[in-house]
Amino acid sequence: MADPQASAFPQFGDGDVRVVISGSRQYQLHSSVLKSISPTLRELLADQWGAKLNSKAIKRGITVRFRLLMVDNQEETGTITHVLEPIPVDEDGKPAVANAMSLDLENGRVVDPIILAYHSVLGAFYNIPIELGDFEADPMSHILVNASYIIDVAEYLQCVHIITRSIEATLLAMGQLFQQAMASNPIAWLNFAYRIRSRIIFREALIHATGKYKMPAIIEQIDTLPQPVADVLHRKAKTLKSAMQQAEMKILSYYPTHLQREKTVGRADKDSIGRASYANDVMSWISLTVLRHYFAQNGTMEQTHNAEDMGYEMVMTIMAGGDTYLDKPMLDSFHGLFPMSRKGESVVEGKLLEMKDHIKRFVKDLAKNESQLDTRVFAVTHFTCTTVNIDDYPWNTGYIPVQATRESSNDEEEGVDEEMADTDYDGGDEESSA
Repeated sequence: MADPQASAFPQFGDGDVRVVISGSRQYQLHSSVLKSISPTLRELLADQWGAKLNSKAIKRGITVRFRLLMVDNQEETGTITHVLEPIPVDEDGKPAVANAMSLDLENGRVVDPIILAYHSVLGAFYNIPIELGDFEADPMSHILVNASYIIDVAEYLQCVHIITRSIEATLLAMGQLFQQAMASNPIAWLNFAYRIRSRIIFREALIHATGKYKMPAIIEQIDTLPQPVADVLHRKAKTLKSAMQQAEMKILSYYPTHLQREKTVGRADKDSIGRASYANDVMSWISLTVLRHYFAQNGTMEQTHNAEDMGYEMVMTIMAGGDTYLDKPMLDSFHGLFPMSRKGESVVEGKLLEMKDHIKRFVKDLAKNESQLDTRVFAVTHFTCTTVNIDDYPWNTGYIPVQATRESSNDEEEGVDEEMADTDYDGGDEESSA
């Protein structure tokens, strides 16, 4: 019997429910608290299972009217391995059936994860923080397994909402260690976030899963996602691919503004559209040709949107600029085919540097880091530029079949393509994209 003066989890002196998880883990809790939060417990603690205590029991300070015992799950459906079973209680507050013994799942050294999971969820009813393990000693896979057991119990009790904030706070307290874990295994964390309805974790995992969408490890795991989550990931990946394709198109159709001319009806030699005028810009045209050759070659070698990294390496190379690409040794090989004076080589190199700076604007949004991972410290090899909106959380809206999602995505991509096709040549003061 619990101490009548006790008033803290897991033993409340006035608790009317005895929950027996194991021989050494028994809880005396309040039916009003349990039933108000869990529909499952509302059924297990129905009046038919409650005892009407006699005056003798009441005088002895007995308050327990319900008894729940953890037993093996005999049903083939569901992922939960152990469930709670109501045990009749007599008017003296004692089990009314014989052999109502708890499972022996504790051997004194290793505690079964299901026991710890029930302890965590029952504690969450009373706002007790959830512990997932030793973050300094335990591997992240162990933390994830412990959390999965907790979710199994919460789903069985239909009270996932009471564990979400606590689990979020526990994991986010790990800081960049947790961010690295999500970046390394985003599909597992997408599944995890969907189960507990965590927007924070879902957002981060979705950003990394989208950036790694074409990598073999991700492709192999996509089928493990719930269909609504997979649909969101497919849609985000299409958007990212489309953005990369648009950036490539802008680069390949880029013309520095000073190369452009306005069509006139007067004399060509006086209106700057004659051969002499164009000849003055020959070094710029040579530099532009070299630049386009480089990007066209990369596209042919599928190092852009069709690459495993969906073009991430190319984008970061463009943002780095300078000698990161088309460096002097590469230009020397060009000049081996098209020799020119030292001054001419310097002019071409200088104009290329200017053009490299100008085209950064076409990929700057792709180079953004929308995740909480500090990519300046922990380098990644995938895009982290995906933005996640309120409608992207699949539990916020009704389920949209994948066919409808893909049709909408295709319509959006076609609209973008039409906009690109209609782009004029007067794209800015410094440069334009045709």
